[in-house]
Parts: sequence; C-alpha cells; structure tokens
Amino acid sequence: MNRFLPAALLALIAAPAFAQDFEHIGEIRASFQGEDLSFDTMATERDGKTMSTATVGDIGGTPGLPAARVLQITGAHIVDGREAGSLHLTHYYDEHPQDGAASVIWQSSSVSYYPNRSTPPLWEMSPDTRSNVTFRFDSFYFDGETGHVSATFTGQLCRSDVPGEEADPDDCHEISGSFDTPLSGQD
Repeated sequence: MNRFLPAALLALIAAPAFAQDFEHIGEIRASFQGEDLSFDTMATERDGKTMSTATVGDIGGTPGLPAARVLQITGAHIVDGREAGSLHLTHYYDEHPQDGAASVIWQSSSVSYYPNRSTPPLWEMSPDTRSNVTFRFDSFYFDGETGHVSATFTGQLCRSDVPGEEADPDDCHEISGSFDTPLSGQD
C-alpha cells in the first residue's frame, strides 16, 4: 500500500497541468469561521492506474501493530487551474467507518485545512487532543477496489503559523461539513 498517495497527488494537483490531467469526481463542503467552503475530490489515470484524492487502504497488520483500514479524502480548491487551498480528512476503522477502530493506536481521526498552500496559516488538530473530528456516515460502500462514501463531519481546528510546528490550542474554531465522493483503493 502507498500511504503517501494523497500527498503525492497533492503535489501533482499543484502542477500547472492540473486542468488537463484531473477530473472532478466528488465534493467536500465545509463551514469554517463563518465562511462556506467547497473543495473538489479528483482522480486521474497514470500508467493505467487510477489515482484519486479519495481512497481506502490498509495500515498496520504487522507484529505489534494492529491492522486497520484508513479512509483518506483530500479536496482541493482550484483557482485558475492551480490548487489554492485544501481540506484533508482521515479516518481509521476496522469493519465499517461508523464503528471506528478498536485499537487505540488508530483512534486519531483528523481534519486539517490549508486556506493557501503557499502561505500560513494552516489549521489542524490541537496538540492537546487525540482526534479532532467526528464523522456520521450516511452511506458507505467499498469492494476493495472502488466504492462511494457520503458523510457529515464536525470538528475543531487550531491555527498554526509554521508548518510542522504544533497548532495553538488557544486559537481554535469549529468546522462542520459534508462530503460525497467515489472511492478507490490504495495500491
């Protein structure tokens, strides 16, 4: 499994050739700090394989690390063919996303928001919490290769002015939204 596919795909999204290579497949809608936001989930074909910003994959399963599934959805806000901002959702689960993961190692679902990928601030999980988002799944189907998900989410995002440094637990705001998108498996 390629756990870094969403990050690699984001690098491709930011490329100038975005408009020719990627197809809108779904949507994330969110409300944050009084602003209504909309992000596209996308897919492209590369070397005969579909690369998508909405994936399900396996993680763990080695001695000392319990297995779980991971749902990763990244939406991009595109302006003039370039990514202007993005919203990232990650959720770990065992059998069905609504039930979450039994292992405490994988109980850290998250949401993060980058209003502008080239300048701060970014909004992410407070260092004081283990999970900053709750999901309610309206529908979920995944056959191991393709699927579809529709859900709502609520969470809290805290400001970070320096990527890689902890967010400020004293500057946090509520976020809520929904997503509806096809899914693909991670290789």
